[in-house]
Order: sequence, then structure tokens, then C-alpha cells
Amino acid sequence: MIGFLLRRPGLVALLTLVVTLAGFVLTGMSLKLDGDVARAIKGRSEAYTAFIAFEAQFAAPSKDEVLLVQSTDLGAEENFAALEDLIIDLQLSDGVLGVLSVFSVPDPEGGALSYLARTDLQDVPPGKRLDDFLTQSHLARQVMAADRSATILSVIPDLDMPVADRLAALDAVVQETALTVTPVGLSALQRQITDALISDQLFLAPMSIVICLGLAFLIFRSWRAALICGIPPVLGLGWTFGFMALTGIAMDPLMSIVPTVLIVLAIADTVHVYHAILRQLETQPLKTAIAVGMAETMPAVVLASATTAVAFLSLFFVGSPTLQGLAIVGPVGLALTLIAVLISVPLSSLFLLNKGALGREPVGFVSVIRLAVGLLPRWRWATGLALITLAALLFVQRNTVPGFNLLDHVPRGSEFRQTLAALDAALPGSDQLYVVVDAADPAPGVSRADRDRLRDVSAAIYGASQTAWPEVDPAVLDTAVAQRVFGIDGAQFALPVPARLSDDWRDTLARADEVEGLLAAAAVGDVTTVTSYSLMASVELPLVVKELRLSFYIAVGLVTVLAAVLMRSVVLALLSLVPNLIPILGVELWLIVSGLPMTITGAIALTIAFGIAVDDTIHLLNRLRVARTDHGEINIHSLTDALSATVPPVVTTSLILLAGFSMTIFSQMPSVAVFGQLVASAMLLALIADLFLFPSLLLWGRKFHGSL
Repeated sequence: MIGFLLRRPGLVALLTLVVTLAGFVLTGMSLKLDGDVARAIKGRSEAYTAFIAFEAQFAAPSKDEVLLVQSTDLGAEENFAALEDLIIDLQLSDGVLGVLSVFSVPDPEGGALSYLARTDLQDVPPGKRLDDFLTQSHLARQVMAADRSATILSVIPDLDMPVADRLAALDAVVQETALTVTPVGLSALQRQITDALISDQLFLAPMSIVICLGLAFLIFRSWRAALICGIPPVLGLGWTFGFMALTGIAMDPLMSIVPTVLIVLAIADTVHVYHAILRQLETQPLKTAIAVGMAETMPAVVLASATTAVAFLSLFFVGSPTLQGLAIVGPVGLALTLIAVLISVPLSSLFLLNKGALGREPVGFVSVIRLAVGLLPRWRWATGLALITLAALLFVQRNTVPGFNLLDHVPRGSEFRQTLAALDAALPGSDQLYVVVDAADPAPGVSRADRDRLRDVSAAIYGASQTAWPEVDPAVLDTAVAQRVFGIDGAQFALPVPARLSDDWRDTLARADEVEGLLAAAAVGDVTTVTSYSLMASVELPLVVKELRLSFYIAVGLVTVLAAVLMRSVVLALLSLVPNLIPILGVELWLIVSGLPMTITGAIALTIAFGIAVDDTIHLLNRLRVARTDHGEINIHSLTDALSATVPPVVTTSLILLAGFSMTIFSQMPSVAVFGQLVASAMLLALIADLFLFPSLLLWGRKFHGSL
């Protein structure tokens, strides 16, 4: 393979360029984006089942467009009139089936009309009418601020109309009003995430490459080296995006971590190969140096990619749709990146390197080598420290707490966050919990028995301010607005309870428990169910985190078996677990001490970090394999030779990994930034463990397996 590349470099380079350009073109034309965080859900809990049934019965309330309408005083004549006009225009807009607003709130006194539509109040000034309504109705206080500065509208969309078309029609109406109107609901949140995905891919991927290559330039002190290191990630990324576009796998909040992983690993693998080629160039002609350097390092590079691929594949065991996509794209992307390294490094080295153009000697990290080698005579002390540290971390890990917050995926400092904060200060929230009430009378429509049950449930959750339920005209039951309360077939009814979209899973669960307690106290708990998108996610996503913990241990087991087979030594495989588990468990300890929950992003980060952390161990063992040809066994001399050859590329790649993953701090999505920070922290700990603890463990392991 390498021989063919070196004999036909021009042809191979042209074909590679064409395929890469095709991948990027296909990406721009067909790559899907999806901001729905709940795609990570597998759906096996009662909360999930209840939510799916609720969505079917009440025509998917989670798809509604929630709008925050603001003004200095909505009770002023002109503003009240503007609000009425806005609602009428929205109802007449294409793609809108109905609008839920303060004008939809029923009369607390049980009248057939809504309170604000009562004919006997039409001559009352709007300000007084709203004040009286807010005083009398708990439901009114859910959708309008006490100072009349803000109100919430829920626009029921026609889901058969293309999203872009109905959003354009909605925006056209909003632009015509003098009131301030801002989307604040779940649909708007998911669009914010989608927009952030686009921005991240346009900014983070190029910047990660630039930063990593800048670091490579500083370490190798050669622009040629930086260019050689920069080609594989571009190729691998173009091919991976093209694969996603061809297969229809969407870029979602969790999938957004893949480009950064591929970029930094492609550059790290190239650094190892490039170091080997440079060493061979000291005594060999260019083509021979390339062939020998590739042959010397590619087995370790392949194994390193395989361990990270196994970490991705372990996500299959969770079974959720988006994680299965991640489990496919991750390994495929790694394989394509590996091919990019295999093709581009020999070609670019052939075109760019010669003995007269190598530049200055790369940084050798001599002080690090001295420190690592200096610890070898003290291997018993270092071994004891490693084993005690691992045992302590395994014990502490039991205190990890799973968690979830929708805003972890919303751009920091965005207008959406600011609007949500303003809404939370003025109103109970833009989100809803729903109390689903079973009909008392199985007959279609809303019977007297149904109204009595609704009265009892309303009294439990709203208090005495909203207990009267008038007769309902059967003619209106088929309307979109009525279906939000009375359902599609009349078998159930839904009563909203305000909640905050910004609440984390603990607050959401506590709010649901509070409502269920009120229902139980009123003796209606057996005929009601509390549900919502946020509640379902708050139950399901922490369960996914727990299953991800299982996938992490599966990854550990699979990587250990893979290492044992490829290294032909069970002892070596088990010993390599120690320096690779310590970094992961060390990061978990930081989460525990900081009081931070283990989120889905965090659990994935640590699983992938384990697969990456094994890379340095593999390269050290590969170099040790070469060194043992001179010394015959693992001893201080062979380890000294292995460390002398391994430290420069390992430290270089670790610095590149740190730089690449640290770039995620500039991501618009906090979840991606957390992913990068956790992986970068694990990489730093892995470097320390591999260079200063693992060699001593190898010396200690001889007693269990002779010379290993």
C-alpha cells in the first residue's frame, strides 16, 4: 500500500482531493440538523409512555410555538388593542390552527364565554378588566404578569405545513405589531440548539485545526510539519460529513462532539508517524524513511483508533436513537480518518520533506524524559501510589449523581436565555406540566360528571379561584384550541400547571411531586397523571446516564480484551487499565467535589476519553516492543529507551489533544464546552499516569508473568 502511494503520488493525491471535495459538497446539500435533545431517550419509563400517550391525545402540545409578548402596560388602551389585533392576525395566519392566550382563559364564575369576552365588561377599561381578571383567576396569572407588562401566547401550528413556511408566516405577523414579541418555548429552544450546531461547526472545527497546527508548528519548528499534520483532519472530516449526509444521520447536540474528536486524533496520529519518519531520515533516504516510519508506527495508530472506536461502539448498548447514531458515526469517522492518515502522510511527506528542508530539531522534552526515567528505580513506590489511587477513586465513584438540564444545550449569553430570564421574573414560566384527567363519563363530549371531576381537580391544583366548569358546546370540541383541553376523543382532559423551561431535572421532578401531592390530598390522584416533555426528559435522561455508565464499563472490558489479544499478554492488558482508569475516575472525583451532576454529555465524554487515553499507553508499549529487541525483556534499560523515544511524540500529541479539546470552551453550547473540558482534563491526567506511573507498573508486573 505504502509502496503504491510512493510510486503514484500524483494520481492518489488527485483522487483524494476529488473525494474530499465531493464529501463537503454533499454535506452542504444534504446534512440534516436536529436540535431535539430528547432523541437521546430510549423510552422505557412510565414517564415516557405517559408523555407519548399525552401527545397523541392532545395533538402534540410540545410542538406549539410559545411567544412572549411584552409592553410597558398591556392594559393601556392602545396596547390592549394591539394585543387583540396580534392574536386575530395570528389566528388568520397560514400554518396556525389556533392561539391560546389570556383571551382563552375561561370565566372563573363559570360563564360560557371567556372572562375577557364577556359582553357586560366591554365598557370597562382594559386595565381594570385585566386587574380584576388577574385577581379572580389563577389561570390568568399563569399567562399574564401581575404588572401587565408581559403575557404568553401559545400558537398551535399546522404540523402538515413545512416548518420554514409556517415560521415565515408567523414572523410576518410578528413584524407588523408594535408590541415586543419573542419566541420562548420548547420549539424555539430546539431551533436555538440547531443554530448553535451550525455556528459551532463553522467556527470550532476550523479553529481547532488552526490551534492544533499552530502548536505543531511551535513544537516541530517547521511549517512543513504543520501542513503535513493539517491535511488528515480536513480529509477525515470531509469524508465523515459526507457519510452522514449519505446515510441521513443527523447532526444533533450529542453528535456535535465527533468533529472535534476526529480533528485532534487525526493530528495526534500524524504526529506519531511524523516523529518516526524524522528519526528514520537521520540515516535513511526519504522514501525508505517514510516506509519504515509508517511501518513502525501504524500498528500502534491502528490499535489506538480501534480502542477509541470501541468506546464509541459501546454506546450501542444504551439503545437510544441518537446514541446509536453516535456509535455508528464515531467508528466510521475514525476509520476514515485513519485512512486519511495512511494516504496523506506519505504523500505530503514525499512532496514536502527532504534533508535540506527539515528545519530545526523538534522540541525534545528532555526534562520530562529525565523525570520519567528518574522514577524507574523507585518503581515500588510509584506502583503503590498508582494502585492506592485507583482503589480510592473506585470507592469514591459510587457518589456520582446523574442529572440533566435543557439549558445545557442552549447558547450561552444568547437573546433566548435573556428573554427566558425576563419571563421567569415576570411569570410562572414558559413551560407547562399537564395534569391529564380521565373522563368520568365514557360517552363522547363533556358530561356533568366530567365537569364535576374537572372542578375537583381544578380546585386541587389551582385553589378556589378556578373551580367552576360551564357546559361545553359540542360544536367547538373539534377545534385545535379545544383539543388542547378536552382531547381528541374526549376520553381525557388536560389542565396546565406552569413550570420553568430553565429548571433542571431536580426542580422539575420536585414540581411534579408537589402537584401529585395536591392531587392525592384531594383524592383524585388515581384518575390523574402528571406529564410533560420536560418531566419525561427529567426522568428518562438520567436513566440514560446510568446506562452510559454501564457502556463505559463495557468499553473498559472490550478494550482490555482487544489489548490482551493484540499485545498477546493478559498481564499487560490488565496493567494498562490502571493508568487509563485513573484519569477518568479522577475527573469523576472533580465532578463529585464540585457538586456537579453527571450529564449525558459528561458520561459520553468520559467513555470516549477512556478510549483516547489508551492511545498513549499503546504507543509506549509499541515503542517498548521495539526496545526489547535490544534488551530481551522489560527492565529499566528497555523502559529508558522506550521513554526516550516515546516522550516527545506522546507529550506533543497530549498538548495537541489539550489544545484541541480546550477550544470547545468557545462553543456556543455549554454541553460541548463541558465535553471538551472533561476530555482535556482526562488527557492531562492520562499523560501523567502513562509517563510516571505505568513504567513502574510494568516493572512490578514482571513478578506475575516473568519478563512479560
